[in-house]
Amino acid sequence: MTADTAPAKRGKTIVFCEPPYVFWDQSLDRLRQGEETIPGMGVLILAAVARQQGYDVHLVDAKEQATPVAEVARQVAALKPDYLGLSATTISVTNAARIADRVKELVPGVVTILGGAHVSAVPQPTLQAFASIDYGIVGEGEVSLLELLDRLEQGLPIDDVPGLAYRDGTLINANPRAPYIDDLDALPMPAWDLLPDFPHRFQPSLFGYPRSPVATLITSRGCPFSCTFCDRSTSGRKGRMHSVESVVAHCRELVQRGTRHIMFLDDLFTVRKDRVIDICNAFIDEGFDFSWSCNSHPNLLDLDTMKLMKRAGCWQIAYGIESGSQRVLNVVKREVRLERMHETLRMTRRAGIRARGFLMLGHPTEGIDSLEETACFLRKVELDLCQITKFTPYPGTPAYPTVHQHGQFVEDWEKMNAMNFVFIPNGLDEATLEEHFHRCYRSFYTRPDILHGLIKMLVREPRFAARMAVSAHVYLTNRLREGHYFGNLIPRRLREALG
Repeated sequence: MTADTAPAKRGKTIVFCEPPYVFWDQSLDRLRQGEETIPGMGVLILAAVARQQGYDVHLVDAKEQATPVAEVARQVAALKPDYLGLSATTISVTNAARIADRVKELVPGVVTILGGAHVSAVPQPTLQAFASIDYGIVGEGEVSLLELLDRLEQGLPIDDVPGLAYRDGTLINANPRAPYIDDLDALPMPAWDLLPDFPHRFQPSLFGYPRSPVATLITSRGCPFSCTFCDRSTSGRKGRMHSVESVVAHCRELVQRGTRHIMFLDDLFTVRKDRVIDICNAFIDEGFDFSWSCNSHPNLLDLDTMKLMKRAGCWQIAYGIESGSQRVLNVVKREVRLERMHETLRMTRRAGIRARGFLMLGHPTEGIDSLEETACFLRKVELDLCQITKFTPYPGTPAYPTVHQHGQFVEDWEKMNAMNFVFIPNGLDEATLEEHFHRCYRSFYTRPDILHGLIKMLVREPRFAARMAVSAHVYLTNRLREGHYFGNLIPRRLREALG
């Protein structure tokens, strides 16, 4: 029986929801005009799996900017769920609990289940912090969630459900996780049909695509690399991949729905060169005309492979650069050398593919010298676009258990969004980090070649202009309010009025 024809399982309804997050300072919320509003693949696959088992499945996507929690809860409650499945990261887990709390008031008897990276990393502290969450799912949820639902439906004990965090009186237990799913092709197609107007109403990050509509796809799970800032608590280190045929089938479905650009978000998309070559040849044989982008590790690709990727429609490759200081990289991403990084970026451009870089400031062992090195690096690096964030020691990352040895860390989950310095390395202070954060951005985005490229992007995709204008207005207003650019020339009362 197919997912579309399976009867509702004894009339049981499950609503999946990704909660919103808002900045701690609401004047900054409109900065999210430049961010993605695309639902996570994990939730869409879980919804498809639950539907295959006969549950009446709905999706409330609340990731759009600053969606009020009360409104999200109202939308969920209107569907009268028996089960509410929430998926949250660290920055959104508090809002997940608030939604659960309000839905419990509106729908007595609803069972609330939390999955995602945060609860997978710290299951006991999460359930301890939020009484409104009944159960937590640790790791990949396709097996654990359905096992839990079946036990609850049959009134059976749940204390041995793999990957389950649950309450036992005053104690909170977390069972060993379920085995990782090796055969990803056995999973159903993501439940894209549950999203209104998919893919037309969703936007990826600013300057992240050449044309729309845009969709995202993840074709593998797990990551074997050693980055100390990366959380692998959900899918682990073992790499598992969809077959080339499965990737093509997913892309064909997205094209039929009107998608013109696909963002492959998995860390492992390029880890096996033979698979990349087979996927590219399959795209060419299929005659696909969508463009696409992907992530890659700087040590993996060669020029011939990149040229084939370009022929197959690749528009941009994003690299985790992290720092312009080799000393810092030796600590946080030890297999990367800056010389190889430059070589990879040069090859990317030679192949006719845009290069995007992700960097962070404020790493453990960061100092004035490494901050200066990163700013210098950004003045000349062979990138078309870069995004700089603030190092955040998320639960589940290798850095998390020992971060206090390297500086001061304030673990406020609602502020841990990589746009706030919750960690201050030894020998530095927040003001110095903020100064260099803005300096690094200026070092890159005042370069004539970068400005020329952005103008070309604006001409090609005029919708970027409105989104960029909103974000720029909020950013500049807040900088002026803080006394930057013109210092004390702006009276304090006017700066307060700007806020």
